[in-house]
Amino acid sequence: MAMKGKDGDKNHLSPHDQNGKDGRVSPTPSWRPASALSSRTEDEEEPPLPQFRPYDKKSWDNQIQKDRDAQRKLDKNNGKAVAHLVDGELKFEDDEEEARKTRDPTLQEGNILPDELSEVFKEELYGKPLEEIDKYIKDKTFVAIAPRFQKNYIHRFTATKALGCLTPWNPARKFSVYIATNQFFDYLVILTILCNCVFLAMPDDPASETAEYVFLGIYTMECVVKILARGLIVNKFTYLRDPWNWLDFIVIISAYVTIIIDIVSTPSTDGESDGSVFNPQMLRTFRVLRALKTVSIVPGLKTIVGALLRAFKLLFEVIILTSFCLMIFALFGLQVYVGVLRQKCVLDVPEYNATASLSYVAYYNDWIKNNSNWYEDGEGAYLVCGNASASGECPSGYTCLPDIGENPNYGYTSFDHFGWAMLTSFQLITLDFWEDTYNKIIRAMGPWNVLFFVIVVFFGSFYLINLMLAVVAMSYEEEAVNTNREREEKERKEAVKEKKEKAAKDKANAAAAAAASEVTAAKATDATAAKSKPPSKEEGKQSNGTNNNKDSKVGTDSKSGTVTINGKTLTNHGKGRNPMVKMPSKDSGYSVQSNVSSHSGGSKDKDDPDSISLDSHSNPRKADSGTGSMSHGLNTDSSDKTMSIPQKPFIKQDSLANVSSSGIHLGDDDDSLSTKGKSKKPPPKIIQGEESTGRNEPGTLVDRNHACLGKCCYCYVPWLRIQNLVFIFVSDPLFDLFITFCILVNTIFMGLEFHNMPDDLVTATSVANIVFTVIFTLEAVLKLTAFGKFYFSNGWNNFDLVIVVASWVDFGLSDLDGVNVIRTFRLLRVFKLAQAWRTMRVLLTIIMSTLGALGNLTVILVIIIYIFAVIGLQLFRNSYTEDKFGGDGIPRWNFNSFFHALMLIFRILCGEWIEELWNCMRAADELCMVVFLPTLVFGYFIVLNLFLALLLNAFGSESLKKSDNDDEDDKLSLAFVRLKEICCCCCNFKKTPRTSSVGPDELDEEKQIGMTDLENDSKDKQSKDQPLANGTVKANGIKHDDKVEAEEAFNAKRDKFTDFDAARKASKAKDSKGSNADSTSKTGDSKEKKGSKDKDGMALGDEADDMDDDDENKETVVEDCFPPICMKKYVSTFSDHALWSDFDESSFGIKWHKARYFMCKIVEHKAFEYFILACIFLSSMSLAFEDVYLYTRPELEAALYYANIIFAALFTIEMLMKWMALGFKKYFTSFWTILDFCIVVISLTSLIVDAMGGEDISAFRSLRTLRAFRPLRAISRWQSMRIVVNALMLAIPAILNVLVVCMVFWLIFSIMGVQFFSGRFYKCKDSSGEVLLPSVVANKSQCLAMASTHNYTWVNSNINFDNVFNGYLALFQVATYEGWMEVMDDAVDSTKVDEQPSFENNLYMYLYFVAFIIFGSFFTLNLIIGVIIDNFNALKKKYDGSALDMFLTQGQKNYMNTLKKLGSKKPQKTIKRPKASCQAVFYDVAVSSKFDICIVSVIFLNMIAMAVDHYKMTDYVSNILDILNILFTTVFTLESVVKIIGLRHHYFRQPWNVFDFVVVILSLVGIVLADVLANSFNPTLLRVLRVFRIGRVLRLIKAAKGIRKLLFALIISLPALINIGALLCLIMYIFAIIGMSLFGNMKIDLPLDDTVNFQTFASSFVLLLRLSTSAGWNDILETMFLQPPDCDPDYATRPEGGAKFKYSTGDCGSPAFGVFYMVAYILIIFLVVINMYIAIILENFNQAHEAEEVGITEDDFDEFYVVWEKYDPLATQFIKYEHLSHFVGDLDPPLGIPRPNEIALVAFDLPIVEGDKIHCLDVLIALCKNVLGRVEETEEFKELKSQMEDKFQETFPTRVNTSKTSSTMQKKKEDVAAKTLQRAWRTFKTQKQLRNLTKMAMQKAEADENEKNTKSKGASLANLGRRLNSALSNFFSSSRPSSATSRHSIKSQTTASTPGNSQRKSKSTLQVPAVGPIYPAKCSDKELDL
Repeated sequence: MAMKGKDGDKNHLSPHDQNGKDGRVSPTPSWRPASALSSRTEDEEEPPLPQFRPYDKKSWDNQIQKDRDAQRKLDKNNGKAVAHLVDGELKFEDDEEEARKTRDPTLQEGNILPDELSEVFKEELYGKPLEEIDKYIKDKTFVAIAPRFQKNYIHRFTATKALGCLTPWNPARKFSVYIATNQFFDYLVILTILCNCVFLAMPDDPASETAEYVFLGIYTMECVVKILARGLIVNKFTYLRDPWNWLDFIVIISAYVTIIIDIVSTPSTDGESDGSVFNPQMLRTFRVLRALKTVSIVPGLKTIVGALLRAFKLLFEVIILTSFCLMIFALFGLQVYVGVLRQKCVLDVPEYNATASLSYVAYYNDWIKNNSNWYEDGEGAYLVCGNASASGECPSGYTCLPDIGENPNYGYTSFDHFGWAMLTSFQLITLDFWEDTYNKIIRAMGPWNVLFFVIVVFFGSFYLINLMLAVVAMSYEEEAVNTNREREEKERKEAVKEKKEKAAKDKANAAAAAAASEVTAAKATDATAAKSKPPSKEEGKQSNGTNNNKDSKVGTDSKSGTVTINGKTLTNHGKGRNPMVKMPSKDSGYSVQSNVSSHSGGSKDKDDPDSISLDSHSNPRKADSGTGSMSHGLNTDSSDKTMSIPQKPFIKQDSLANVSSSGIHLGDDDDSLSTKGKSKKPPPKIIQGEESTGRNEPGTLVDRNHACLGKCCYCYVPWLRIQNLVFIFVSDPLFDLFITFCILVNTIFMGLEFHNMPDDLVTATSVANIVFTVIFTLEAVLKLTAFGKFYFSNGWNNFDLVIVVASWVDFGLSDLDGVNVIRTFRLLRVFKLAQAWRTMRVLLTIIMSTLGALGNLTVILVIIIYIFAVIGLQLFRNSYTEDKFGGDGIPRWNFNSFFHALMLIFRILCGEWIEELWNCMRAADELCMVVFLPTLVFGYFIVLNLFLALLLNAFGSESLKKSDNDDEDDKLSLAFVRLKEICCCCCNFKKTPRTSSVGPDELDEEKQIGMTDLENDSKDKQSKDQPLANGTVKANGIKHDDKVEAEEAFNAKRDKFTDFDAARKASKAKDSKGSNADSTSKTGDSKEKKGSKDKDGMALGDEADDMDDDDENKETVVEDCFPPICMKKYVSTFSDHALWSDFDESSFGIKWHKARYFMCKIVEHKAFEYFILACIFLSSMSLAFEDVYLYTRPELEAALYYANIIFAALFTIEMLMKWMALGFKKYFTSFWTILDFCIVVISLTSLIVDAMGGEDISAFRSLRTLRAFRPLRAISRWQSMRIVVNALMLAIPAILNVLVVCMVFWLIFSIMGVQFFSGRFYKCKDSSGEVLLPSVVANKSQCLAMASTHNYTWVNSNINFDNVFNGYLALFQVATYEGWMEVMDDAVDSTKVDEQPSFENNLYMYLYFVAFIIFGSFFTLNLIIGVIIDNFNALKKKYDGSALDMFLTQGQKNYMNTLKKLGSKKPQKTIKRPKASCQAVFYDVAVSSKFDICIVSVIFLNMIAMAVDHYKMTDYVSNILDILNILFTTVFTLESVVKIIGLRHHYFRQPWNVFDFVVVILSLVGIVLADVLANSFNPTLLRVLRVFRIGRVLRLIKAAKGIRKLLFALIISLPALINIGALLCLIMYIFAIIGMSLFGNMKIDLPLDDTVNFQTFASSFVLLLRLSTSAGWNDILETMFLQPPDCDPDYATRPEGGAKFKYSTGDCGSPAFGVFYMVAYILIIFLVVINMYIAIILENFNQAHEAEEVGITEDDFDEFYVVWEKYDPLATQFIKYEHLSHFVGDLDPPLGIPRPNEIALVAFDLPIVEGDKIHCLDVLIALCKNVLGRVEETEEFKELKSQMEDKFQETFPTRVNTSKTSSTMQKKKEDVAAKTLQRAWRTFKTQKQLRNLTKMAMQKAEADENEKNTKSKGASLANLGRRLNSALSNFFSSSRPSSATSRHSIKSQTTASTPGNSQRKSKSTLQVPAVGPIYPAKCSDKELDL
């Protein structure tokens, strides 16, 4: 092991256990280089698997001993890492990383036992205490392994005594452990929980009380068993250390408490508990939490909950940020909108003469408080009004007064105190019914308050709520990645295992085959007996390798040992070879091709099978010359390939290229059949379906039937002939095309149904139904016949069969009433389209794959819904009573029954909660929030976001990207080709052979063929003259090499091609063009351009790029005027004309060219663009003035008229200039110029029509409306907007694709809706519009009979299911959750056609809508988000940057990069403490952290004080608040003064300080102004001044790191969001103008009023802003359905004065226009633009998080330098080496490494400069490397690195100027070397002394022997001791004075010499240091007693 400095292999650092105590290999620590890891894994064996041993007393003793050893070792080393030099390299005894590990992640409690352990585990040990298998766990534990759901799970227990008395080997505890881990015990508990859930849902059932005691008994028993097994709480792994057990424990305890309370309380006579301490109902609701126990028992659920809980850390930050923003919004509302919603219109007070009994004031007060004098709107609520400018006005005769009555919505919508302000803000953020608050505030305060709502909606709702989605999606993604990693690891292990097994098997098989061949050869003569019998399944499987000799003689294959006679195969099943094993064709000799070759007269030697196989490989043309060899869906050109691919024996649609699924070569001529005629026809050879290669040789019959059929069927061969013919028929592409066509037509017929259908149509549809049912039945029968037993192996076939059966059942039950459910099965036929439609198939796959993953999630969602439903049921079921709701009656949505409770919770999960909360609070006060808000947070925000995360994840998964399904599309395209051929043949249409030039038409044709010839090339590698599918030969015989083609495709510019296929096509087109000599380069270019257009048919990508380059360096090129086709025709017509032939050279031609060139220069000049842009803006602005009030301003009208003419003229001139400059070809091939052209034409047309006086004709009016599209022209000229639009355009094909699939999904639901509800939404209403009860009017005839007398009307709902289109509109309302209540109410009340609806007659129809919301709305709308985000990721790859780069202009990109480069920071010099003592005090205060904490707490107090503010405060409270405000302002002013004095000018260096300063100034201004202007000033402005105080609260952001990160993500997104915002505004602008012109004169009827309408541009824009979140769009749509007699169809009314004037639609609405306008707007804005907004935020959040995942963020760099300042106060950029360990230990993760960190710092090998100092940059780089791991060093990377080094040298000149003297590694080596030398020298001296001593001792002993009588033994020993002592003390004092040993020796010496002690201490004087190891321990506790 060699340590080679910095980059050397640091293998020595590997934490080997020196003594090999446990022989374990530890995982590599993060700082260890990769090289070290690799060398270890190769050198060493895998660690031994732990043994499973029962846990007993001995195991416990071992654990105790292990603990003691570990502690002793720790004490010995003082916790430091001990290092040695081995061969001059460092080696550490222990691994710091290893020591920090506390457990093995794979062996955690509750995990599945790993496979390698499961294999060695014995079943008799199930449920028994075993010794710990995780070597890292330091605690005293044991495990028990128990099976559950056929997997072994790990359970871990503490080994200490349970409950203080039960040891693990105690029989009682052993039994408890066995029970607690037993799977059947778990099943019993789950069963109990399920039963309990059923009883909880029936609270009023008498049986539920009794059952409750039974359940409680079972739960108590479970709890006791677990406590006995685990212990209670003291140690780890005990019962209450698991949070899930806390849940159980609380539930059980609360149950006992309620029982005791019930017993203690004395029931009174009326049954109410009278003397009870409190109502135990609240405690009873705890029982519901038992449902959560399922989570802890079912393994899959725990992981999902784990993901949720892991997400919760980040989610917690988002929730804090959301709450913080909510508070800010609430405080703003509290300051500005307090009390304003109480403003109402009061009838003017009549004249009154005061009397003695009633003064005028009293009369006035009575009058305004009497609610009969207040103005009501049409819905029974009181109208809110305002006195501010442009706010809502009162009708004449009414006055707007403040403080009248309650707030709207039963007093719950208000900003009157902080609580209600929070609730209202939360309502706004969740966008539920927010339009109500929006409209009311704007009515009360004027339109400028839109700004508040824009911030709340766009920041609060879209940003914060979607941050939650981002967090949940991210944590799910991480979870999914981990799971995949585990799965891949498992698969890898299995693959290795299989490989070994297979190798062993192959050996055995080879031996067996050799033996079998000998035996079969001997028995060959007996084999003739079996001649006539058809082969069985096993034989068929082996017949793959038969020898088919032409002369039908007996032949044997030497390798496989099979005998063939006349093509029949006989196999001996006796020995060795397994009959079920299918031998590969290589082993069996003859491949299928060999058969073909021999049949078609192949010239190869028949007896050499290998040569034939080789031939078929080397010459595919030859091999495929006959009927070819094509397995079913797999090309068998290489025989072994076919066999190695595991393939389902028969999958219907699997053909490739120009081969149909039957294996017929479609385009081949019948040349191969001619050979058939020549040779004598052999008897048919029967092969099994599994062996069929699709295109089998003539005379071969494929047997696809079950084996038993052959035995019992007499005419088996004729049957097989029929079956094979049917198979060919069914597999033909035309058959598929026909079926697809039938499905389409059938779908159309099903969608034709509508209410009141004429009888003929009814008959036609029923006949069509019969016809299609018969067709589909025939299809099923034919396929069943053709495919035999393989029919059922294809899912689609089974699906078809079910539908066919259901259709026939439907016929049988058609007379029965109410069997609509079976009819709906027919609708599933629509799904058959997926077979032929790839997008639908992919989306279905996504939904199906997600449903699998959703299984667990759905269970959790159901548990959440169930729990909240039951809580609601328990708490509120008796609260919803008639008396609480006055005349309104009990609401439909309530908690009165379990079903209603479930539906209500489901509604909350859809995000509709506020109205039901109001109803609940009317019934049961504020307690309702306990149910509603948690449901919303857990259900709506977290679990539903997890659903969405799953969907997005499914989109990203690569499995769906594989185009393995494209064969279907090929099949259809082949069918079209066949159809074309047939038509051509029939029409005797002579098709010209394809010439060398490929025109655009041919290109398209190739597209249509589906690139069959291309695929043939790549897959079959056919030679150049191979006929194609349509019978034509490839142009010029150019060979397309696969490799070259692929290379060309990849070299093609990325942004020109959206996919690989397009690139391949283009390269192919390029080849044929290259070979074309005639075509000019110009036409070639044009074609290339045509070939390379984007999917959406516009060359948008390059348009955007060109525009960017235009400005800098684009050469002005004059294009041809006309496209090449016109040019060619023109040339051919006028080629002989002298003028034309040399036009370019003629003087006029040259002048014309110059003129065009000049025009080009003008048109492409920036100034021209800007001028046109200005014109566009001005003309667009002029449109905004054309509102309904224009007639009152004739001068403006005239000005607009002339402006319109001028602009039209300017744009026409621009168009003509562009025609001349660009030529028609270029002008009419760009999307944007075509758009310009259309708009110019519209402008001119409308001018001409106006001049002719046709403006009143509605068709021309709508033409004028189209002028609103003028602003679109700005897009192409406004770069940042064009970037966004291009991105959108690229996503549009995908979005449209998904939309169309969604339409198909919805079609099914719509047709279902028509079947369930058509004609059932009619109802009888009275004159006031109330629906009558069925007891009053039963049906239509009664209603019409009473129409004249009672003024009743029989009306239909505007939104209904009378036909499929109406159904679509109804479903669209349900999907957007707007107007869905009304639709659902109608559906639930529906009875029969022409009968009066009855309340909740059809209650379970709710389930239809629930199903639609889940599948139709939730999946499909989220799929659109998925598609958009997916497109983003694709574009991100394309732009090689982040997805944002495409939304940014160059300037913005620079801004972003500057933001990101904040990382290059330097250590800042700490601001020096001032010299002046007075100033120094201020400095100390300013920089102390305690001062900061005080200020933060003052801010909090200030926030609380602001929140105390409320409506109608007493003077006392308001005075206190004013004083507090002054006090806080003073505190903040003083704070800034202290900081300014202390920090001097440095104070303004920090942006936060500047912010504080501004807030202080504003607060002071606010106080002064409020005082000065209290009487003479607008109160609204005063309120705005008060808002400045909220700025102080924003200072809290500075303190919260997590919040800062989330806001940073928003700041990064801002430029892109602004661009999208601009596009949003543009679209809204256009729609506002269209709305104004279409619906401006519509009658003002609720919900339209004087502020919500389309009359002016401002009101339209304000309304559309609200509609951008689709809020209340159904109400606006309702008004557009306004028809006579409710309106005047001929005359509209002027808004001022009420004069009538003639107008094309009068003041009625226009339903068709209305629906189109609203749906288009919602789809464009809500689904596309806002989803883009969401996608950007997700993207940015991910980027911000990825930086964190990488491990290092800006904050970490900041923190590094903050800590650095402490060690380097003068900012020298260096710290001392000895401080390094402490410095790195002080840093927080990820950069910090907690102490002990010596090994890591040594491994960093940091350079040390003179003075033993280390530079900050070296430390930072090393720490970053440590976090990021080793980076692969490519050339580019090294180059970048050197550039960075240069940059660093500029930034840190001090680092360059110092010279390196050493490094941390070197220093450690020197240190260890010195210590080693000292130790060796010491050891040497000690041993020398000891030798001398021993010698002397021996001499002394001899002397003693001689003179026994002279001295006593004791005296001699004492003498020896003294001498030893003096020698040792001399030695130790000289060599190691500081060591523990010397101290010990000196101490013993002194004690020994103490008088009177010599005898007692003599033993200790003999103790000397140990001589044993080379490296002795530091402390001398192991001493040798001589």
